[in-house]
Amino acid sequence: MTKPLRVAFYVRNRFQVLHLRPIFRAVEGAVWVVAARKDVDGFGITSERHEVVRFFLRRRLEQFDAVVSHAGPPRGKPLVRAKFIMVQYGYAKEPYNFGMWRKKADAICAYGSYAVVRFEPHAPAYAIGNPRRDDFSAEGFTATAKAALPALNPDKPVVIYAPTWGDLSSLPQWSNVLSDLARNYTVLVKAHHNSLRDGQLDFVASHEDLHNVSDVDLMQAIAVSDVMVSDYSGAIFDAILCDKPVVLLDVKGIETQYGAKLDVTSIEMAQRDALGVRVTQADEISGAIDRAIAEGPRVSDALKAALFFTPPSVGDAFVAALGVIMARS
Repeated sequence: MTKPLRVAFYVRNRFQVLHLRPIFRAVEGAVWVVAARKDVDGFGITSERHEVVRFFLRRRLEQFDAVVSHAGPPRGKPLVRAKFIMVQYGYAKEPYNFGMWRKKADAICAYGSYAVVRFEPHAPAYAIGNPRRDDFSAEGFTATAKAALPALNPDKPVVIYAPTWGDLSSLPQWSNVLSDLARNYTVLVKAHHNSLRDGQLDFVASHEDLHNVSDVDLMQAIAVSDVMVSDYSGAIFDAILCDKPVVLLDVKGIETQYGAKLDVTSIEMAQRDALGVRVTQADEISGAIDRAIAEGPRVSDALKAALFFTPPSVGDAFVAALGVIMARS
């Protein structure tokens, strides 16, 4: 009788848990591994199999057959015994997402063929789909999402604004427009936690139909929204996966920020007009939102199919890929 694989899911924040949980649940006997006891409650894994490994983390991970992670291995060195399997967590910022650090993986599980081609110079890659698709397509997900969010005005379309963080963020340039938008739309602002820390969302309290939902699951916010407004964030592609139209805010002088995270070849730049309705001026945004809602998603079927493999179950697709990975010499 074949012994079941010992599989650890090494996670460092709550987002990673949310993203990996659909494939975690598909793996018999899988264990979350975290580095601090406070992370058990903080990451929402109290009721699931987990281990807290404060010391000798690499030594403990080497005792598993496979380690699944978004990040690289502890201390930045490839594991010796255990197979280290990275899972793609987003598109956008291609110079980083498909960067040399991926060579530390024994295998990479990707969203689709577009990513597989870019990962394969670094490690064997397998298209399994986006794990969150299993959540989003589950019965009752939208109803649960509505219960988790503030009461929404039924007379207004719902806009989710999900900017990236740091020098690439549209928040400094575009935040003053959002209060005006709340006159005609319910606006959900889903920002990076560092934007909250920096006080960039203080303006949100200015209108009853402007809501800070930064502590809510992004997929839940997308589920109740009619359109996504973003900039250069990976949230663009979560909206595309969920068949939501996208409005893209350009940031003035973005070319000066090209570097290790973003450049002209990155998909959110190179194929910007194919992903959504592009906006450069403040007085264009309402028209762009109305147009996006009326016309629906702009992305072509061919591009979406390249971005996202859509098996009946991403969890099952991961288990199948895991079998292939472990069978490799």
